[in-house]
Amino acid sequence: MNADTLLLFAATIFVISLTPGLCMTLAFTLGISVGFRRTLWMMLGELAGVATVAICVGLGVAQVLALQPEAMLWLTIGGGAYLFYVGVSMWRQASASVLATHKHKSLGRTQLIAVGYNTAVLNPKGWAFLVAIFPGFIDEALPLGPQLGILIPIFLVSEFIALCLYAGGGRQLALWFSKPEHGARLNRAAALMVLLVSVWFIWSGLS
Repeated sequence: MNADTLLLFAATIFVISLTPGLCMTLAFTLGISVGFRRTLWMMLGELAGVATVAICVGLGVAQVLALQPEAMLWLTIGGGAYLFYVGVSMWRQASASVLATHKHKSLGRTQLIAVGYNTAVLNPKGWAFLVAIFPGFIDEALPLGPQLGILIPIFLVSEFIALCLYAGGGRQLALWFSKPEHGARLNRAAALMVLLVSVWFIWSGLS
């Protein structure tokens, strides 16, 4: 792969990564409710999910899903159901925090990783974007493995930078909401966002 192609890919991916979407909205909201450091666990899951989608697209699994749409259907509905459960848990914890005088930790690390991974993998727009643009930067005359070994890390670095910018911005806004009742409202907002994402996943799977 030549340098011009890589630079074009890097610039394109970075602009797309900065575009507001489900993952960036999640990073922004969690940056407010649980802080930048804990949001890093969600980012870990999201980056793993993005890598999964990119590898699948690169290997042509997207074509299999197109022939077997029920596979994505059940993945989408199952992931949506899990996110709904997480959203309800977040809402309950936010309500309980009104009576607490200390800062609660909200979601655990495993839950944050799972939310990030599910949001990335089960986002139909993410698949559609990669199917549309990712193969265009792959040279069929060259071995696939080395190309994926270059393109996917560039994609992941771009996503991580964008996630950090969104989560960092959310953390700065959190300084304006230091009172416990404000924190509870922010956590409810995060829970509501997760619930809306879960409903959207299930709806898109059934439609």
